[in-house]
Parts: sequence; structure tokens; C-alpha cells
Amino acid sequence: MGQILMEKYDYYGWQVLDDPMYRRFADDNIDVTTEDIKEMSKIINNHIPKRRTAIDIGCHYGFFTKYLSSVFDNVHAFDFPNDVLKCCRHNLRQCKNVTIHANGIGDTNGQVHTTDWSKKHKRRAPLGMHVDPKNSGRIYPIKTLDSFAIPHVDLIMIDTEGYEKHVLKGAESTIKKHKPVLVIEFHRTFNNKIDNLTKKFGYTLADLQTYVESLGYRSLAYISKVDQVFVPKA
Repeated sequence: MGQILMEKYDYYGWQVLDDPMYRRFADDNIDVTTEDIKEMSKIINNHIPKRRTAIDIGCHYGFFTKYLSSVFDNVHAFDFPNDVLKCCRHNLRQCKNVTIHANGIGDTNGQVHTTDWSKKHKRRAPLGMHVDPKNSGRIYPIKTLDSFAIPHVDLIMIDTEGYEKHVLKGAESTIKKHKPVLVIEFHRTFNNKIDNLTKKFGYTLADLQTYVESLGYRSLAYISKVDQVFVPKA
């Protein structure tokens, strides 16, 4: 399948792809570009005294990345190199302290299949690209976070639609060395509170919780319905 390109759309001053989801949000006066910032600012103020480097894995359009750039000295943002990332680069073009890395993050250095296209919607998947465990989608580069050896890491945010445990496994050295605050997606729905997005990768949210705790962390709070905050154990 060739590269899937979509027209651009202005959403509250941000460049996004012309996706029906964002048009619906705009019609309903829903601005998702500022979601969770108030809650996250409390976490940063109370638990991250040194704000040197933040890492945003699964940066998408850069909504939250831009906020992080206003708080931290440096931000490293990661996502697959596609037209969503092109919009992200445009949105963050004035954020001189943000480094955008055009690759996914996981537990290996190599390549991974992704879901460029949603058969259900007959267009790009509404939330962009996810790793495809069936190995049937478009191939993109993936690396471990540890392979970048980023210094002075004080915050890591991970939003990878069920791939979080793989991301963490490839970031163990970084986490153990710097002991950053972690914000990790624990996606639940009303009908599935166990493994809504993780099942396809062979683990449950309970497995993810246990793994994070094994790295020397404790749960602090949720900043949204799905994003859980972890801090190092005393």
C-alpha cells in the first residue's frame, strides 16, 4: 500500500489532517488540545523539581508536546514518520527546545508494522497509526528509548495504544538511571476494563501495573480516565 495522504484542517489554530473526528469536535466546540494540562501541571509542580528533559512517546500532533516545551528545558518527541508527524512538525516549528524523532519506540531496534488504514472507517485510523501485531500494515522504523542515551530525563509520557509495556522494556536503563516521573496510558472502556488495547499484544493492564511497579515505582494518581502517573518509590 502506498503512502496515504490527507488534506490538512485548521483545528483551534493547530494543523491536523482533515479527519471527521476533528470536524465533529470543532462543531461541538470541543478543544482537545488543552486536555489534561491543568492536572499535569499539578503533578509537575509537586513531583518534578528539576525540569530538564521531558520525553513524549506517541506525540501525535504535538498538542501536549508544546505544553511540555513551555515547562522543561528540553523535550524529545517520538512518533512514526507519516503525514501526522508532518503536521506535528508544523505545529511545533517555533518550539526550539523540542527535538522530534521520526520513529516509533519499543523494545527493539528495527522495523515494525503499523495500521495506516482503518477498514472500518475506510480512511486513516482516527487516532493515527498504531503498531500492528498481525504484521500486515505499512512498515516503519522503531528503536528503544535506551538507544538514544538521552541525559537528565525527568519525565516520560507514553501513549502508544496498548504498546506501553514494549516501550517500557526498551527504556529500562533510562528509567533506572534517571528515575523520572512516568505517565502511562492505561486505556479502559466501560465494557472492557482489563485489556482493551493490550490484549492484541498479549498482556493485561494488571500485567502492565505489576511491571511498572517492578521497576521501583508506585501509582500516584490518574490525570485523566486513562493516563496513570507513577513516581519512584521512596
